[in-house]
Amino acid sequence: MENTIVKKLVMTSAFAGAFLAVPLVGEASLGDTTLKQGITHSDVQELQALLKEKGYFKDPQTTTYFGPVTKQAVMDFQKANGLVVDGIVGKQTYGKLLEKSYQEEKPAPTVTVPKPPVKVTEATTKVLKLESTGQDVVNLQTDLKYLGFFTFYKITDYYGPITTEAVRKFQISQKLKATGIADATTLDLIQKAVAAKKNPAPPKPVPAPASPTQTVPPQSSTPDLKFGMRGAEVVKLQTRLKNLGFFTYPMITDYFGTVTEESVEKFQKTYGLPITGIVNNTFLTKLTEVEKQKGQTAKTSDQITINVIANAAELMGTPYQWGGTTTKGFDCSGFVQYVFAKEGVQLPRTVAQMWNATTSVKEPAVGDLVFFETYTSGPSHLGIYIGNNQFVHSGSSTGVTVSNLSLKYWQNIYLGSKHINY
Repeated sequence: MENTIVKKLVMTSAFAGAFLAVPLVGEASLGDTTLKQGITHSDVQELQALLKEKGYFKDPQTTTYFGPVTKQAVMDFQKANGLVVDGIVGKQTYGKLLEKSYQEEKPAPTVTVPKPPVKVTEATTKVLKLESTGQDVVNLQTDLKYLGFFTFYKITDYYGPITTEAVRKFQISQKLKATGIADATTLDLIQKAVAAKKNPAPPKPVPAPASPTQTVPPQSSTPDLKFGMRGAEVVKLQTRLKNLGFFTYPMITDYFGTVTEESVEKFQKTYGLPITGIVNNTFLTKLTEVEKQKGQTAKTSDQITINVIANAAELMGTPYQWGGTTTKGFDCSGFVQYVFAKEGVQLPRTVAQMWNATTSVKEPAVGDLVFFETYTSGPSHLGIYIGNNQFVHSGSSTGVTVSNLSLKYWQNIYLGSKHINY
């Protein structure tokens, strides 16, 4: 173990030099490169993929060359979206292209007759589903966000794919059929979960002092952990259960909710303990015993941070790829997700989801995430802070590189720093 830590520390010193040897760039965000006919660029392939997704680019294969077919697809998109029809892709066209790929918004009307919105009243069966709109959807998203399932950066009144996925995850946590449709049963359970989180069960009453003839039972040295609790002890519990394969939620949190409770119950069932969903001294003793049997020792936060930065250093120069999550090519969130996953820290897939799943800090420390607002409102680009006002990230025109946070370009679009609980 000592040799491993020393090796990583050496790597950390080495990557500092490697990082500093790379030119710092001030622009690396999606949409910074103007694209037009005749250009060959990796962003062209990304552009074609977006146009294909929206039904404008018809060729079966995307390429890095901006030819007449791409120009016509761009012009068709610009015309349909009220933009200047010049076939040139600048920030305005990029922003419009990416807008609906990331936002949970009601789609703009098309030439076809739109379906009437689903209106929910008390006189009808309360069912919310894809394309539902209105205040009921706002309330649903607000509740799911409070419970940690709705991860979009703002509340809307439209029931889109992100709301569907949030409902589906909640249903899985409650052992319901994962349809993504908020029926009466699902909505009722959401309300109960919100109420339980807002008003956790009161603590058990302290027993009266024993009389001289009574034997006082030994007191628990550690307070029980159970549904509704928060804090560092919950973080430690989730981390230990995750290392053993029982806690399967993508992100470590500080809240003891339904997913944590279910993980505790699975552990209790596996090792013959009473299935209560409550963590007491008996549970913790068994947990320690199982960890020793499996030869597991939890990594410290410092060890994880050192390893993450070392992993990032080894990927310098890896090309940018839209949607990329492997060493063949990364987008910004795919890169961050990859280097943390190598150390057993699971992060959500998108920038917006990572923003919602992490804790705000006033100033970034090494290993924290730094977020930026580029082509649309809200978080849309991020990197890993490595100290000395620098961060490593995967930029659309640079691949994996190091940039200086103090440069005016990054300061103008900087949203803030966030810490990952691990």
